[in-house]
Amino acid sequence: MFDLDGKPAYAGQTSNLRNRLRQHFIRQDSSVVSYGRLDIWDIAYVDWWETTDTDRAERKVLSTHTPYLNFDAEIAAPQGSVALDLDRPDGTLELVSDEERVFRADPYNRSKQKLEHLLRMVDTIKLAGHSEATKKTLYVHQRIFHENVSEFLEVDPEESSSTLSDWTE
Repeated sequence: MFDLDGKPAYAGQTSNLRNRLRQHFIRQDSSVVSYGRLDIWDIAYVDWWETTDTDRAERKVLSTHTPYLNFDAEIAAPQGSVALDLDRPDGTLELVSDEERVFRADPYNRSKQKLEHLLRMVDTIKLAGHSEATKKTLYVHQRIFHENVSEFLEVDPEESSSTLSDWTE
């Protein structure tokens, strides 16, 4: 899955792509959505590859693309070669129109949506607890929020760490 900027966000394997995408994007009851790892508003398109060597192919996709929502423990290069051309997916599903993608990519809209996602994650953590992966996920989304707000405010992300008085002087 690729975000609005075309960056690899999340990867996984499934034996039934249609059902898995429904679980993520329509029912929103997959574990990666319900615990907040995947912010479906950020996902623009999905590439997929068909293979019988699913475990090794998944490791190749993860180790090559290094999606930011798959953590280091999940990413390990496969042993030996895998017949999978990552430059040529078997299919691509565009999840949003070009017009919607422009709307979602606007720094104001992105910042607002990411803040709402962070608030939902905090509520989930308070009510259901958290794991190490959930903590990492919260920090990843906080970093993305920081980048979005910096772009909205038209400041360098490094500058946005300064105090407010630095901005008003």
